[in-house]
Amino acid sequence: MRTRSLLLALSITACASTQTPTPTSQTVPETPAPTPAPTPSPTPAQPTTATANPSPGVVTANSMDAPEISRSVGVPGGVVVLWPRVAPRSEDPQITAIAATVQQRLQQLVARALPGRTVDVRPSPERVCPRQGCVAMTVGASFFHTPQGGCTVVAIVSGAGQSPQRLVPWVGSVDLRESIVPFREPPESRIVSRDQARCADAVSQLANGEDAVVAAIREAAPPR
Repeated sequence: MRTRSLLLALSITACASTQTPTPTSQTVPETPAPTPAPTPSPTPAQPTTATANPSPGVVTANSMDAPEISRSVGVPGGVVVLWPRVAPRSEDPQITAIAATVQQRLQQLVARALPGRTVDVRPSPERVCPRQGCVAMTVGASFFHTPQGGCTVVAIVSGAGQSPQRLVPWVGSVDLRESIVPFREPPESRIVSRDQARCADAVSQLANGEDAVVAAIREAAPPR
């Protein structure tokens, strides 16, 4: 009897030791994302003024302005001659030289159309007035060139303030989808180049369209 009890106890113990434990699941708590340190508020940039070239224009440059924005708005009754809009942008010395010559010719045409007016000639790349417009009327150009050496030039003439831009074909043959473009809108989308002049001949062809540019400048000028 004692032997049977001992064998029964050993059998129960063996069964208990071979039973597979029931697996348990455990939810791992998510580690909270670290709270970012507060970013200090940037110190507002202080407006600065700069004179790009010796001119009598009213200087209103701001350190946050893009470099293409004129640092001068001119003076009432005067004229701001902007740097030409070169498309596509280029650092080719030949293209830069043509752009400079176009601006010089514009300055001469302003003097011819409006003798005695105050003229403010802006350096590269200042090709557009600030959002509030210029105090003076503005004269500029859209200068398009191709890798094959073709060039077209369209003069851009605007009255003071936020006046629309008048497009005047100058060098090469172009079609204008619109001859009047809203203030500060890029005019290139309205210009379709049909036949470019050779860039090497562009400067010599500026004289061909000067009369139309002079007429547009006189029409946009405020009375004295």
